Amino acid sequence: MWKAKGSEGFEAQINKCLDNAEYLYDQLQRRSDFQLVFDSKPEHCNVCFWYIPPSVTCLPAGPEKEAKLHQLAPQIKARMMEKGSAMIGYQPLGTKVNFFRCVLSNPATKKEDVDFLLDQIVQLGHDL
Repeated sequence: MWKAKGSEGFEAQINKCLDNAEYLYDQLQRRSDFQLVFDSKPEHCNVCFWYIPPSVTCLPAGPEKEAKLHQLAPQIKARMMEKGSAMIGYQPLGTKVNFFRCVLSNPATKKEDVDFLLDQIVQLGHDL
């Protein structure tokens, strides 16, 4: 594959993935129903975030809100899998409850695909 693409070809593919990660990061910052797990811009192709539906937004900070938030990513992923619309990983980290971990490693991914993913998360999770 290296012979076919060359160093410049691989560089272009990696840069496209990094651009997609930055685009996702920017979109998440613009939307009030999402919260980034880490405040800094992504250094690689991973972007970690929570979806915050209305039922969680209205809760005060504390164990109840954390428990509800912890359940959301698995529930939304299950709905995505059932619908067949998208597939995204989730995980907890240390004291942080489950969050979506989007790995943008396919250079064929378009901005429209990223927008679709966010819209799907909202559509499938707004009632939770």
